[in-house]
Amino acid sequence: MLSFIADLFPAVYAEEKREDTASAAAEEQEEAAEVPAAEEEEEEPEDIKPTIEEACGETSACAPLKHHLDECTRRVQGEGAHEDCIEELYHFLHCVNECAVPKYFDKLV
Repeated sequence: MLSFIADLFPAVYAEEKREDTASAAAEEQEEAAEVPAAEEEEEEPEDIKPTIEEACGETSACAPLKHHLDECTRRVQGEGAHEDCIEELYHFLHCVNECAVPKYFDKLV
C-alpha cells in the first residue's frame, strides 16, 4: 500500500544550499533595481465607504433608527434579556445603505 502512494506522489528534494551568499544578495539588489520607481511609490486609494456610511448613519432619516438600536443594545446587555436586536440592526443598516449607495456611485464617476 505504501509503495502505491509513493508511486502517486513522488518525493521532491530541495536543492543544495548556496554557499555564495554575497552573490545571491547582489542578484537580489539587481532585481530590485530593475523595478521602476513609479511602481514602488504607488499607493492604494483611500476607502470612502466607512466615511460615507458614518455620515449616513447620522442623517435625520437614520438617527432615530440608530437611537432605537442603541437603546435595544443597552437593554439587552444591561439586563441580560432573552432577545436580540437583529431587527433593529437590519432597519438601521437598510437606512444607511439607502443613503450611501447613490453616494458611492457619485464618487466613482
